[in-house]
Amino acid sequence: MSDNEYDFHLWLRIGRGGEIAAFRELFDRHYAPLCRFAEFWLRDRASAEEVVLDVYTHVWQHAAELRIAVSVRAYLFRAVRNRALNRLRDDRFSYIPFEELGEVFASPEPLQIETDEIMQLVDEAVSQLPGRCRDVFLKSRSEQLSNAEIAAEMQISVKTVEAQMSKALRRLRGLLHKE
Repeated sequence: MSDNEYDFHLWLRIGRGGEIAAFRELFDRHYAPLCRFAEFWLRDRASAEEVVLDVYTHVWQHAAELRIAVSVRAYLFRAVRNRALNRLRDDRFSYIPFEELGEVFASPEPLQIETDEIMQLVDEAVSQLPGRCRDVFLKSRSEQLSNAEIAAEMQISVKTVEAQMSKALRRLRGLLHKE
C-alpha cells in the first residue's frame, strides 16, 4: 500500500468511526513537516504549531464531511498554507498597541505636516522636469485632461503625450526615491 493510499485509509477510519488510533498515526506522520511548512510562512515556531493544531482539530471534528480531491497529504498542506495566510492577514494590523491608537487619531497635525512636506517634495520634483514633459504631466494631473485632449491642445500626437507622461513618471519616481 502506498503512502497516499495508507493516508486515505487512515482518513476513512477517522471519518467513519472517529478512530483515535488512526488520527494519532495521521498526526504523527505529518505533524513535523506541516510545522516546518507553516513556519516558512509565519516565521514563528509557536504560531506555526498553533496553525497545524488548528488544522488537525478541524480534521478531527469534520473528517466525515471533508472531501479529499488529490491526497490527504496535499489536503493537509493546503489547509495549513491557507490558515497561515489567514493568520498573516489577520495579524497585519495588530502591531499597534490598542493604547496608542487614540494617540494616532487624536491629533491630525503631524499627519498634515507630513502631507504638506510630501506635497512640497512632489512640487519641487515636478518643477525639475523638462518643459514639455512638465506641461504634459501638469495638464494630465492638475487639469485632469485626457491624453487626446492634451495632444489636441499642445498640437502633438497622442503617442507623444504617452511617451512624455511615461518619461515624467519615471523621472518623478527617481527624484522622489532619492528623497
